[in-house]
Amino acid sequence: MKKSNLKDIIVNVKNLDVIFKKKKIIHEVSFQVFKGEIIGLFGISGAGKTTIIRVLTCQIKKKYWKGIVSVTNLSPKKKGNHSKILRNVGYVPQLELLNLYYDLSPLVNVEIFASNYGQKKEKARKIAKDLFTTLDIPEDTWKNPLEKLSGGEKKRVSMAIGLIHKPKILFLDEPTTLINYLN
Repeated sequence: MKKSNLKDIIVNVKNLDVIFKKKKIIHEVSFQVFKGEIIGLFGISGAGKTTIIRVLTCQIKKKYWKGIVSVTNLSPKKKGNHSKILRNVGYVPQLELLNLYYDLSPLVNVEIFASNYGQKKEKARKIAKDLFTTLDIPEDTWKNPLEKLSGGEKKRVSMAIGLIHKPKILFLDEPTTLINYLN
């Protein structure tokens, strides 16, 4: 097994506290993730797993948290780093309804999100088709409205969106959640 170097740290969290309305939601959480490593955060509902991911993906303003945090060697607290971090990370939220347009097809959904990374429509379609094949999304569903797909297919489209820009790190928040709140 290859020994990891400090330069291989892709996520570094030290003494993370998250405070909302004077209530400490996260208290002194510390961990490191090395390049190529897969980790999972486990805990009861309300333990703060999603909150930690939201700090790492720049979704929680820095005024609400303290500690040392870096993602792909960039600190979310440093001005100008949010867009750099977001180019380096993929994010699949717990609930697909937060990142999918249900009246549009899987292909159009991916094209929209790919445009956020400056990808042209043709390139996005090619990458999307490769991802859909890898993620086992049936080809006959690629042009149907997303609302007609099964819960598992919607989750896989959401994963394709998280991977469309070939991120260095992928955050999956409750990746096995198949709940469809719209039906």
